[in-house]
Amino acid sequence: MYDDAEFRSSDKEGPLAAPPGVASCDTSGTGRSQQENETPFEPAALAEQARAMMSPPEPEIGTAPPLGKPRFVNMPAWMWVDGTSWEPVTATASVSAGSVNVTATPERVVWSTGDGNEVVCQGPGTVYTPHLHEDGASPDCGHTYTALPTEGAETGMELAADWEWQVAWSTSDGRSGELEGLTTTSTVPIAVSEIHSVITRIR
Repeated sequence: MYDDAEFRSSDKEGPLAAPPGVASCDTSGTGRSQQENETPFEPAALAEQARAMMSPPEPEIGTAPPLGKPRFVNMPAWMWVDGTSWEPVTATASVSAGSVNVTATPERVVWSTGDGNEVVCQGPGTVYTPHLHEDGASPDCGHTYTALPTEGAETGMELAADWEWQVAWSTSDGRSGELEGLTTTSTVPIAVSEIHSVITRIR
């Protein structure tokens, strides 16, 4: 409302209406800000949308002996995945009221070795380097085959790597939580053989 000398000198009981071009304010206390009128967004649902958009890399498998060459009974075999991919992957989903950032973090690799065994590695594994490691076992991710496949030497087997990722979310207004993890998988064919020793002379 508009209050000036005309009001103070008039006989009217209330303030005069504001003339054109002069703003008026409602001070009754019933008004609400735009932020108060916004409906809070549901972070869990938005986080699921972001999770569905994520594409963590599949494990790129490396082994020693190399792929295409047989592993040998009672000799250590090495396994690893590409370490350059061992880093978080993120995705974001947004609405007018806010946003959710979802992060998938590498947790571990679970290897199915093809002979009924399972090896759990907490990191990508160590790449085999002959002049450094010679014939030793992997320090963090390896397996030793103790018997030939039931079908015989060098028959088809599969080495599978299940790369497990932890998934968590955080919102622009400070909330956070966790989602079901993600798993990416790769499989490669392998063969297992054995080395035979022949005694040609006895002293």
